[in-house]
Amino acid sequence: MIVPNPAGGGGDVVSRIVGNKAGALLGQSFVVENKAGASTTIGTDFVAKAKPDGCTLLSLTASGVVISVLREKLPYDLQRDFVPIVGVGSFPMALIVPASSDLKTLADVVKAAKAPNGIAYSSGGVGTMAHLSAARFLNDVGATGTHVPFRGNPDATQALVGGQVQMFFSSTAEAASLAKGGRARAVAVISDAPHPALPGVPTMKSAGFADFSPRLWYAFLAPAGTPPQTVAQLGDAFTKALKDPAVQEQLAASGFNVEPRDQAAISAYIKSEAARWGKVIKDNGITDTN
Repeated sequence: MIVPNPAGGGGDVVSRIVGNKAGALLGQSFVVENKAGASTTIGTDFVAKAKPDGCTLLSLTASGVVISVLREKLPYDLQRDFVPIVGVGSFPMALIVPASSDLKTLADVVKAAKAPNGIAYSSGGVGTMAHLSAARFLNDVGATGTHVPFRGNPDATQALVGGQVQMFFSSTAEAASLAKGGRARAVAVISDAPHPALPGVPTMKSAGFADFSPRLWYAFLAPAGTPPQTVAQLGDAFTKALKDPAVQEQLAASGFNVEPRDQAAISAYIKSEAARWGKVIKDNGITDTN
């Protein structure tokens, strides 16, 4: 399993937990390899050009779909060069502000964003989910903002904690860790119900943002040309792994929501995500800086 992100991230957690169980079901060893760089495109391209025998797979992220829309020229085509296997699930996101900030609620953030100078927000780079989530949020409230991109979420988070920016869209796991350490304050979670890791923090939906639902989701893909029976066998193993109580417990402990999608469902979902974020990119005139 190729994870096109640095080691230690969500892709590692999901791929290793699900892969270990699926490997046991298949009677095969399962190895996760990180091939990070160029906004997930290095690892993704590696899998696109791999032998389609079911032995080299891709852990696709939401950001991987965004990049496929944002960049005009890529060495692969996400629709043409891959075949979806299964949708795995997602990490919910949260809107956080510095712990030292005067912004205490989501309403305070909206008010600050509508001020003459707008609001400053960080992200781990142009086209990341943190970037596009903030752009979509500001569109929804009719406000403006200054995007401050960094080379990865750690730097973007540090800018938020240090008060260099006023808001950041993080995973709920990261938000909970920062809040527990007194370094940031979560003002809203992006999930259907309140999140157990952030007690007392309201959902975006309860605040009137019913259609605002960005998620840090994952899916497993194989190179195009992989035999249908191999894809079906892999899909069956991954689906059984996702339904295993021990696997679900491990993933839940990391804040992950298990949301299995079969091949047809995840294929349609990837296309809908590309269309959704493509509109945000177009509406905000976002261009790739790499």
